[in-house]
Amino acid sequence: MKTRKYFIYLLLLFLLTFFWRATTNAYSTMLPLIAKYQFNFSPSLIMYLGGIGGIGSFITSFFINQRVKKVRPYFISSIALLLLIVALVPFYTRTNVWLFILIEGVATGATSPLIISSAGTVEDPKERERAIAFYSLALSTSLAVAPFISSGFLILTNENLRVSLAMFSALVLISLISAFFMRLSGRNQAEIKRSGIINRPDFWKAVAANTIYTFPFVAMTYYGAILARQAFNVSYSVSVAMYSAFFITSFLTRFYLTVRPVRSIDRSVTLGSVLTVLGLVLVGTHLNLALFLLGYAILGFPHGLFWPVALIILRRSYRDEEIYAANSYYISVNNVVWLLTPFISGLIASFVGISLTFIVVIVPTVAIYLVYAYLARVSKASGSATHDNLG
Repeated sequence: MKTRKYFIYLLLLFLLTFFWRATTNAYSTMLPLIAKYQFNFSPSLIMYLGGIGGIGSFITSFFINQRVKKVRPYFISSIALLLLIVALVPFYTRTNVWLFILIEGVATGATSPLIISSAGTVEDPKERERAIAFYSLALSTSLAVAPFISSGFLILTNENLRVSLAMFSALVLISLISAFFMRLSGRNQAEIKRSGIINRPDFWKAVAANTIYTFPFVAMTYYGAILARQAFNVSYSVSVAMYSAFFITSFLTRFYLTVRPVRSIDRSVTLGSVLTVLGLVLVGTHLNLALFLLGYAILGFPHGLFWPVALIILRRSYRDEEIYAANSYYISVNNVVWLLTPFISGLIASFVGISLTFIVVIVPTVAIYLVYAYLARVSKASGSATHDNLG
């Protein structure tokens, strides 16, 4: 891309990603508060609610995305659907919330792989990986800012959770406008067999890298604000604002990756896994507010690391005509994980409570890291296209 076109593309990518992800993040962190304190849902039901959203995303990404003929209308419609779902939050009830979160999952599952594929349309390999890192940076920027936006909306509305969340529909509108001008990856240029995509070791290596952090992130998303209120008796606005410690660290990690791309993938994943365990211990024990916030901040580092690392593994492993299919299957597998993880975490919480859930999920986190380490050895032995080090 020429410099001016590349700059405009990155600006559009940032605007679309920033406002879309800020909204979906607010939806996933504020809806559990609504479910807990207005619908009187139990900890397990709150997690099951998240699982329903995962079902919606899975349906879209696994069964629909690969069959879409016209990408842009599909892309625009999915963002418009999200706008509608968020705007209707004040009308949610204990009964219909299950349907609304299912539809939100459908909209998210349609949008996410197209944004990811767009970030991979840059022709120059180095600029392409920088664009992927920039996309990840836009995600982290939105996540770092979203808690402050949520907290500000809560203060403006006198701690009204539903109206505050509905106000995010104005941000989705900006993403919707940007979508009309966004450069998108076209449909697959060749018939790609599913087996040709998912049978490669690097596909599952990418899945494992991101899955290491799934249980901790689900616990943070659905229980973090509730645990803060229970442990330290803080307001809704403060409990949501506390997420900033987590997302600012994530932002700084992805900013670093934008400036200096990953050199050693396997070492980075190992470091991220160690920090994940440390952060979970600090949050789960919550000995005092300072250590609780430190745990949040430490957990932000692997959150900022694993997603771009997984995308880079995929980008290095697939040709241009394969990458949309690879990204979509990758998203669909992740959605299966996201579908199962809340249900499993909900069962854990029903037995041990919210606090100890953060400790217990260390077990699957370590187990998934060991799977990643095994796949990394298989990938290296098979002479995969993914190189652990860049020269």
